[in-house]
Amino acid sequence: MTDARQTENRLAAISLSLPPREGPAYDYDPFKRNGDTVYLAGTLGKENGAVQNLGKVGAEINEEEAARQMQICALQAMNWLREAADGDLDRVAGVLQLKCYVACTPEFDGISRVADHASKVFITAFGDDGRHPRSVLGMMRLPQDAPVMIDLVAGLKENESGEVG
Repeated sequence: MTDARQTENRLAAISLSLPPREGPAYDYDPFKRNGDTVYLAGTLGKENGAVQNLGKVGAEINEEEAARQMQICALQAMNWLREAADGDLDRVAGVLQLKCYVACTPEFDGISRVADHASKVFITAFGDDGRHPRSVLGMMRLPQDAPVMIDLVAGLKENESGEVG
């Protein structure tokens, strides 16, 4: 018999776990399913109800903190993927596209290094199915003055009944 939580066990193997899920602060849905595709809204690195360190990378936020928050964004996104997959992350077929946003000064040149911390979460969790095309964008400002944010598109596998939805 296989463990029904293989995806979460792979994260635990590198000392990562899903934090308490943080909901949206405004009136929108955190994800939308269309058949076997899940579209996630922009996800911030919230902890205890808010982004803990605000500002631009290269000014108020250093690269290490931005990388930590990018990892939290990915773990928060995993929470919403789990809900979209009816509570079973092992039903995620893969990450189809990842977009990483970094609020930064014009001089900061490490946006791809920061984004790698989100990519690593998905590749660790889903193996080769977690590999994805990715866009990384440097921004003037993000919602709630967060330094980083992600959004993504993922595919789902059928459930035990042979249904995707």
